[in-house]
Amino acid sequence: MNSFTKYQNNRCIIIDESGNLGSSGRYFVIAAIDTYNYKSLYNIMHTKIGLAKKIFPELTKLHIHEIKAKDAYPCIKYHLLECITKKELKISYIVADLYHVKPKLLADKNIFYNFMMKLLLDSIITTFKNGEHINILCDNKTTKVASANTFEEYIKLHFLYDKDFDIIFNVEYIDSDSRYAYPIQAADYIANAIYGYYEFNDSSYYNIFLKKIHKINTFPIKLFGK
Repeated sequence: MNSFTKYQNNRCIIIDESGNLGSSGRYFVIAAIDTYNYKSLYNIMHTKIGLAKKIFPELTKLHIHEIKAKDAYPCIKYHLLECITKKELKISYIVADLYHVKPKLLADKNIFYNFMMKLLLDSIITTFKNGEHINILCDNKTTKVASANTFEEYIKLHFLYDKDFDIIFNVEYIDSDSRYAYPIQAADYIANAIYGYYEFNDSSYYNIFLKKIHKINTFPIKLFGK
């Protein structure tokens, strides 16, 4: 079964992150693209990334199928974000101010990441149809690797038992350089733009998808940004 068949007409929450947990920088971002149109997002990212590699062949040396947002030229980032914004989707995110996160919480990145993901998904998954399939798709190369063994169990317990939601969860970790992972790359560009907005006060990319933002979560709420 290919990805298009598996995700067709199902809700996909596509997640990536930007920043790090303590080694440098003040903020850490987890961004989510929420869509029922995985194939449409895949197609536009596949087309545009391929075109960018033809125009800028030096970028093909970095990765086989992707151009990471941190490596992309401004014109690539701007155009890709414009294309993503035209699709039927919602963007939500959570951003942590690491200056005000308790050291004990930051000390266990696994627990902190799972906690942040729970807060983010709680703000997104508020309504559902009984028996609905929700695919949570994540890049497998970053912080998520450390929490892969626990996150799926953690989030299922929260929604299926704590909240008594009748949802079928499918959590997948996908190599962002895979030929099947173009929607993951879309989340990478969104997360990178959000991180730039908070860390460097650069709204040039963030403003492109401003109208698509559904939920903004900050942590910790009372001390964030102070």
